[in-house]
Amino acid sequence: MLRIKCFISAGCSFSQVPNADITWPLHLRDAFHPECVYYLGQGAAGNGIISRKIIFTLQQALQIYEPHEILVGVMWSGHDRMDTFSTPKNLEHHDLKFADNYCNPVRVAEDYNYYIMNHHWDDELTKTYYKYFYNEIGSYITTIEHILRTQWALQSMSVPYFMTEYSYDCLPRNHHIINHSDVGYLYNMIDKSNWLPIDNMWQYAIDSGIPFARPPDPHPSTEHHIKFVSEVVLPWLYRKYLHKYYRPH
Repeated sequence: MLRIKCFISAGCSFSQVPNADITWPLHLRDAFHPECVYYLGQGAAGNGIISRKIIFTLQQALQIYEPHEILVGVMWSGHDRMDTFSTPKNLEHHDLKFADNYCNPVRVAEDYNYYIMNHHWDDELTKTYYKYFYNEIGSYITTIEHILRTQWALQSMSVPYFMTEYSYDCLPRNHHIINHSDVGYLYNMIDKSNWLPIDNMWQYAIDSGIPFARPPDPHPSTEHHIKFVSEVVLPWLYRKYLHKYYRPH
């Protein structure tokens, strides 16, 4: 097995611990038996929350562990999932209510000052944002910037990592968007050599032939997550990092 002392996982509900299913971070933990784990998966989280949580947590982990003793796994979320930094007092001052669900508010560092917005929610904050401020191209720009910031932080610290997408609505697939002058130059800087060799987790679950646990719920089942770790993540990690960073037990 790989010798990992600290494991950091992040994503949306596909990566959340605990969840209705036993998700991939737990199965990867069982493969490594690290002495420290950080489960940063957050239901409905956009890529801003994911990126900030990783970088903040990474700073904490590096106070204890050497970079090569840490592994970071990221499953990026939908480009149109947004967040804003504010405080309850500030939102009350503007008479804006935030979504009353298990997602909000969200803590990145010390205080719970981030508020998630998903386009299908009907709270006042979300409706105001998507009516007046949301733009599809802008949301792709922001998502790619979150990915690049995280990529550059990990690479600058020489921390082993892998990335993938939870579904099809993370990175653009439309060539018109990819080639947009404000998108393309950012998109081309994504280092795909550290991305898993699948389209995304949702498509992998479909292609696996294993039925979903609660159709039409699109969340992969425990069996999907087990197969994903054993057939995708672990083989990729051995090929990518075994010769450079790790020693077998």
